[in-house]
Amino acid sequence: VSSFCIQNSDPKANHLVNVLRVKTGDLIDLAAKNGPKGKGLVHLASNGDIKLHIDWLPDHKPDYYPISLVVGMARPQTCRKILDQATSLGVDSFSFFDADKSEPSYRKGVLWSGEEWSRKIVEGVEQAFSSFMPTCMLHQDLKSVLGNLTTKKKSLRIGLDNYEGTSRFGTDLLSPVETVELAVGAERGWSRQERNLLRENGFKLQHLGERVLRVETAVVAALGVLGAVS
Repeated sequence: VSSFCIQNSDPKANHLVNVLRVKTGDLIDLAAKNGPKGKGLVHLASNGDIKLHIDWLPDHKPDYYPISLVVGMARPQTCRKILDQATSLGVDSFSFFDADKSEPSYRKGVLWSGEEWSRKIVEGVEQAFSSFMPTCMLHQDLKSVLGNLTTKKKSLRIGLDNYEGTSRFGTDLLSPVETVELAVGAERGWSRQERNLLRENGFKLQHLGERVLRVETAVVAALGVLGAVS
């Protein structure tokens, strides 16, 4: 059992009081980053601070899925959605790369130049009532990403591709696997060179059906299928 104070200037205090409308005596769920979860007994101080008397739960293992998400650099608003939603769906790592068909300006936006990308991941973790943070790395190109992936014996590698996908996504998920590497191209799709790189590195090109989806929609749809069978 421990105590913690959230100062009234902290955005979390505003969210708890004005959005969740907590009162003295309420219990709230909380967690330590990459650590245990707990229950906090609320006491609202006269100055607006929130004092918490915390009862920590036993330590638990990371609860994300063994899914590495590889994404061609897209518009910042698209990447924000992917970071938030894919985190809440349970990926354990992100690898964004400058794709052959990405706009060079995308990497230079405020999303990546500051800490906003990290805050989007935190929001996804909070949404899922989890505590473990997936890793996130930026790479120069797809070749750099593939050189950093760790291959395991029971690893499933899939590249989503509407145009050259030879089978429907999900057909290879009946056999148990240790890890899944899911690659999604930039908003303009894969280049020929990138497709060849994927094939050379053991990726199967698969599709999600005949309809062409936005990158963030394809990510959520694919992760939903993976989560259902994990």
